Amino acid sequence: MHRFLAAEIIGKNIILDQEESKHLSKVLRLKTDDKVEVTDGLGKLFQCIVIDTNPKAATLEVLYTLEDKKEDFLVEIAAVPTKNINRWEWFLEKSTEIGINAIHPLKSERAIRKVLKHDRQIKILKGAMKQSYKLQLPALNELQEFRDFIKKDFEGKKYIAHCYPTEKAPLNQHPKGEKALILIGPEGDFSEEEIELAQKNGFKPVSLGKSRLRTETAAIVACHTINLINA
Repeated sequence: MHRFLAAEIIGKNIILDQEESKHLSKVLRLKTDDKVEVTDGLGKLFQCIVIDTNPKAATLEVLYTLEDKKEDFLVEIAAVPTKNINRWEWFLEKSTEIGINAIHPLKSERAIRKVLKHDRQIKILKGAMKQSYKLQLPALNELQEFRDFIKKDFEGKKYIAHCYPTEKAPLNQHPKGEKALILIGPEGDFSEEEIELAQKNGFKPVSLGKSRLRTETAAIVACHTINLINA
C-alpha cells in the first residue's frame, strides 16, 4: 500500500502538502476511495481513504490508526558534511533507513563544505523514512559550529571518532539501552585541538574498526553499530 507523510491532521481529515499531493495524483494516479497509509513522522500510522485528489492539497479521511508508538533508535550523529554533496546525501538516506534520532551537521576547522540546503536534506530524509517504513522522521539541525555544539547538554554517552593513534574503546562496547552521540570528522579529520576540546567536554575517543573510513562511511558504521547493540 502506498505510504505518505503528513504534518497537517485535522480531526479525521489529513491534508497533504503540495509535494505529497502531486505524487498522489500525478505520479501514482490514485483516485477517490483508494486506500493509502499515512504517517505523521512522529510515530503514528493511519489507514486512510482518498476523498480529494487535488494535486496541490489532496485530502484523505482517516479510517483507523494502524500503529501508535514512538520509535527510539538511541543514536544521534554529529558529522562534518563532505565536499561531495552526494556522499553526504547518501549518509542522510542510509542512516534514516537504519534508524537515527537526530543528525547534526557541523562546521570544523578542516571543513570544506560551508553551505547545506536544509529543504533538500529534509526531502531526502522524508523519502528514506517512507521507503524504509519508518514512522519517525529524524530531527535535522542547521549547520552549526563544532566549538558551540560540543558544549551542549546531552543525556547519554558522548563519543568522538578520529584517526589519531591514541587509546580508544571500541564503539561496540557502548551500553545497551543508553543513548549515544557520536562526532564524525571531515575528510581531513578533526584537528588535535578540536579533539582535545571535545574530550574536555565529555566526549570519549572510540574506534569504529581497523579500516580508515570516509566521513560518510564512518557515520553509517557508527549509526549501525548502536542499532545492532539495541536490536
